[in-house]
Amino acid sequence: MASVANLEKKLLEIINTEDSFAIALTGEWGIGKTYFWKIFCEKHRENFMVNKIAYVSLFGIDSLDALKLEIAIKSYSTSQSSDNLSGIKKVFQNTIEAVDLPKIEGSGIALSLSKSMITSTISNMVNETLICIDDIERISDKLDIKDVMGLVNHLNLEKKCKVIVLLHEGEADKKFHEYKEKVFDEVLTLSESITIIKKDIVDDDDLFPVYELFYQTLNIKNLRFYQRVQSTFKIIIDNSDSELSLVSKKQILEFLLVIMFAHDMSKLLGSEIDFESFITILDEKNPVFSDRLIDLKSSSSETSSKEDLHTLKQFEKLNEIRTIIDPFISNFIISGWGHFVVSLVRDLDLNSDMAKLLNEKDTINERILEDSRLKIQVLQEFHNLDMKPKFPERLYYVACSSLSSEQLSNLSFYCDILETSNRSDLAAQLEDHIKRYIEQSIRSSKSHMSIDDFYFFGRKPEDRFYNFTVNSIASFRTNSFSSNKILSIFLDFHKHNRRAWNSSDKDLLKLIDKDILRQVIWADIESNERYRKLFIHSVLLHPCLGDINGKREEIRLWILDLLRENIIDNPNNEPSIKMWLDNTNNLKENLT
Repeated sequence: MASVANLEKKLLEIINTEDSFAIALTGEWGIGKTYFWKIFCEKHRENFMVNKIAYVSLFGIDSLDALKLEIAIKSYSTSQSSDNLSGIKKVFQNTIEAVDLPKIEGSGIALSLSKSMITSTISNMVNETLICIDDIERISDKLDIKDVMGLVNHLNLEKKCKVIVLLHEGEADKKFHEYKEKVFDEVLTLSESITIIKKDIVDDDDLFPVYELFYQTLNIKNLRFYQRVQSTFKIIIDNSDSELSLVSKKQILEFLLVIMFAHDMSKLLGSEIDFESFITILDEKNPVFSDRLIDLKSSSSETSSKEDLHTLKQFEKLNEIRTIIDPFISNFIISGWGHFVVSLVRDLDLNSDMAKLLNEKDTINERILEDSRLKIQVLQEFHNLDMKPKFPERLYYVACSSLSSEQLSNLSFYCDILETSNRSDLAAQLEDHIKRYIEQSIRSSKSHMSIDDFYFFGRKPEDRFYNFTVNSIASFRTNSFSSNKILSIFLDFHKHNRRAWNSSDKDLLKLIDKDILRQVIWADIESNERYRKLFIHSVLLHPCLGDINGKREEIRLWILDLLRENIIDNPNNEPSIKMWLDNTNNLKENLT
């Protein structure tokens, strides 16, 4: 096993000895053996202790004579950067191939030359040449590996040539292994391509760590893969209307690496995962990323719908995929730039509208990053006892710009700093901004917020916003509390087969009284056989009621009272209600 640097050093030492040799250079498929060899020759050819050099691929060669001729035709002086006579040689080669010897001989013309004689004459010119033979594993069925190995041995021992054979040993003909020890003086292995990627593919040092992490964690060494990624990345960057930030460039590159990996090498993700299923599973809108999944995983497969079972199956595949890609990027989801990359990789479509929208978002993100850098600078001044001019104004700005991302305990601390800095006016303004932000967050939340949503790391004794937040939450619950809100909680639970609920609803359900419950159980809901009975069962089975001491039993007793009221109002319902209560032991059993 050898790195690029060590392999270069080793090969240069061997080539510059007086002895001829035959060496096999192996490595994984696509690791860049051919690329390495060509760059190596370009870099060191003037220092080679040989006069001529040749590179030949076995691909398309179907006879030993053709191989010998190809070597002769492709050889040129190491003093040249390329073969200056390649055009003439090609014409000569075509002329030889065009000769129809039987036809000429049949016409009575004596011909002293034959193709084999011409080939022999040319091959005699191949002496003391550094020859690279590539693509052994792609050898033609018409060409025997035994003959190729014999030629390699002949070139080494008889023609004093220095022969390098490039191959992916795992893919090469099995016969190669029979001749390996007999023909080759040494077998070298190219074990890494990251050096080539850094030097010859990536043109931005700031982005190389992204490539390097992907290379190291997923162990993908195929050079052509990274060349395609870089080429696609440049298309995106070159077609951007404005200069993208480094953060967005890194994110685009991460998406490209993962998505093109799934496109080119989906078999490595699992036997049942192809590119399209990968895109579907990782899409941000997939139900596998919803809160319902927790309930689906804990439910019985016998009671799950086909849709639920499909979601659970996708979740299993998601875990398979993430086991592989999480070391590179945790919790990968296709969103934002990811959708843009998918359209480019799959459909070869540069969606200009999407790119424009993402560019605008990038500008916002860059401003957020700049604000973050400014906040770090301001706080460093404070803690280092080195506050620069206009410190209070700068602190006020960064506090206002970080309301949505900063903890309330920190914002309270910033108010304290402003007051201590004799800027009570700024402290009061900031406090007002923060309180309005808290109220707006509570009003706009799609769920019922609790104090833990604002203080998930706990509170400090001197925090000035804790009590305000508690009171604001309580006030909002009281003002927004209605039978419709309670009904929607129970209906959602019922319609989702009693497997989806929000634990934060507990605080709201605490407020249910008998009057609210009356409106809930007799609400105008969909007509369906036994639907209302099942719905009332769902009300009693809601998990949040179990977290409220005595609430489930209280609601059961209220429901019994309300059913008795219903019998008084409509005596025709008595048989149905009586049989129902007998079957459920007054709503204690068989609540299915």
